[in-house]
Order: sequence, then structure tokens, then C-alpha cells
Amino acid sequence: MTLTGLVFASIVLTGCQLFAGNSRIRSNSGEAADKQLADTIALGMTYPYERESGSYLFVNGIPYAYESLGKDLLSDATVRAGSKVIQAETLLNELARTQKLPKPQSVSTRTPVIAYGSNAAVSALKRKFMSDKFARGWAVIPVIKAELKDFEVVHAGHFVPVNGSFPAGLAYSAGAETEVWITYLDEQEMERMHASEGIDADSPESWYAYGKLDNIKIRLSNGREMNSAFVYIDNYGGLKVGGKSAALAKVPAQNKFPAVTMQAALEASEDIFKRHPASAAVQKKCSKWEGAERRLCENISDACARDDRTDALLKDKRVEFWNLPLSAEVKFTRLAGSDKAGHPKAFPDSMRCARAGQ
Repeated sequence: MTLTGLVFASIVLTGCQLFAGNSRIRSNSGEAADKQLADTIALGMTYPYERESGSYLFVNGIPYAYESLGKDLLSDATVRAGSKVIQAETLLNELARTQKLPKPQSVSTRTPVIAYGSNAAVSALKRKFMSDKFARGWAVIPVIKAELKDFEVVHAGHFVPVNGSFPAGLAYSAGAETEVWITYLDEQEMERMHASEGIDADSPESWYAYGKLDNIKIRLSNGREMNSAFVYIDNYGGLKVGGKSAALAKVPAQNKFPAVTMQAALEASEDIFKRHPASAAVQKKCSKWEGAERRLCENISDACARDDRTDALLKDKRVEFWNLPLSAEVKFTRLAGSDKAGHPKAFPDSMRCARAGQ
């Protein structure tokens, strides 16, 4: 089979796998809505979603596994396309010829951003970049597996509208080491990532502060080391379970904090869910689920209950806010986003509580 055939076959196969679930939910609007809600609850329970086994080149929703990173991630690095191992530049040239893929911006001009939550997953990148919300219509992103020393990936101390779960946060933890991924984003991809994370110049408060970490220790999968990178820091801080910061159990790490599953983190918040119940209509809607899944359903379906529950986490001091002790010698410089925790104005009103004054 020619290279063109191999690449096309890879794209067709992966595309079928990615869209197979969506093709089965169009029979009628009621069934589709139920299926969509069930799928969204499942997303929340599996956060931060399934990841590739190693570094990959994301091209229009398709992950091409890196075999070697080379000197340049978009030229002499090698990737696997079907059964062949070829240079990244060869792959991109072939896609430029067969699919009119424009020439991507060079790695030297891209921004290295630490992905520690869902942004490391192909499925999340696909939702962000292969949709009408990314007007350019195409994306080429090197995603490199790495290890970050003296930090841990933790459950962030708030509930998100998209799937009702706790998102991921980053916390300083001397002596720890955690898996992260470096996404190399060009200017337009950076703008789209900002928008997807609620970074907006007009928002006086936001989920994240975006900035640069200096004096850190990152080791890429090829052994190369970095001492600085860009990152989104959660303004709500990290969730505490049983009075201790809670690391994401699904993220491979040498933890100092207790490793806690999403289900356990939600179950530990059951008293808050009971003190701030969802509306009667939402409770009825979500009654087909039990336990943690039911709480995710409520968080997805009732913005006011979800916001009350997040507020309760803060009031009950069940969060550990972002802090870099002087002894760490690590520096974070905020470049965008607010440093005040809150729901970004960048997001639509449909994601907000409908009560007056909110």
C-alpha cells in the first residue's frame, strides 16, 4: 500500500472509531438527549479521559505516535502512519498534497504548554479543535509525554458545567513527580485554547490564570530537559479529601498526596450535595442514576445547585489554594486570566445559574 493509502486508511479507521458513538443517537430527539446525558456523565466519571501510551502528533483529530522526537518535532522526528514509520515532515507533506493541509507553524515559534488534565487526551483536543468553534478548521499539535518534578496533579476544588466533575489542578509538592504532557501550540491554537479555558480579557474572574512557570524540572520522553513552560493554574485551588490535598488517581505519579479516584472524591462531598439539593425536576430527571453518577447528572443539569456546591467547598475550606513556597525557588508569572476564582464571562449564559444577580 502507498503512503497515501496508509495515511488515508488510518484517518478513515480512526474517524469511524471516534464518530461511531454519535451515529447511533439520532433516532429521535428524546433518545438522543438521554444518550447525550449518559455519555456526558460517563465523561465525568472517566476524567481526565483515556490518554495515548506515548508522545504523539495530533493532526486534525488523528494521533500519530512518535517513534523518535528527533531535533524538530515537525520535520526530522519520526511517526507511525499505519504500518510505516516515516518522518513527520513527510507525513505533513503528504497530507498537504492529498487533503490541502496548510503548512503548520514551526515548533520554534510555538508555545510549550503543560497539559496535566484533559488537554493531554486526543478526545479533548478533538472536541476543542475539530469543531466550528475553531474557525481555522485544522490543527497540528505535537503532544509530548513528560515528567514534572515537585508538583502533583490534583482534583480542583470546583465543579465544571461540561460534565459536572472535579477538573484537574496543579499543586506544588516537594519530592513528588507526576506525568504531564507538553502541547506545542501555534498562535491560533493558543487563542482557541484560551477560549476553551475561559481566559477572556473582559472577565474579572475566571477558572484559570495562565502564565509561565520558571525554575521547574521537566524531563521529556526523549530525555531532554526543560526548566520553563507555560501553564493554566486553577484559581479555585485543589480539593481536600479528609483534610488532605487529593491527587488524581488516574494520573501516573510518585505522589506525596493521597491518590483519590473521581468516584471517591464525589462520595466524599456527599454532605455538600445533600445540603444543596438540585431542583425537584432535576432530581426526578437524574433518579435513574445512583451515587456519584447521580451527582454528576445533577451538576450537569442544575447550574444553580452546581454553583452552590462549589461555593460550599470554598466556605467549608475544603480547598488548598495555589501556593509556591519561597523554598521552592519556582516562579509563576501570570500573563492572562484573572487571579480571582469565578465563572468566566466568556462562557454562555446557558452554563450559568439563572437566579437574579448571578
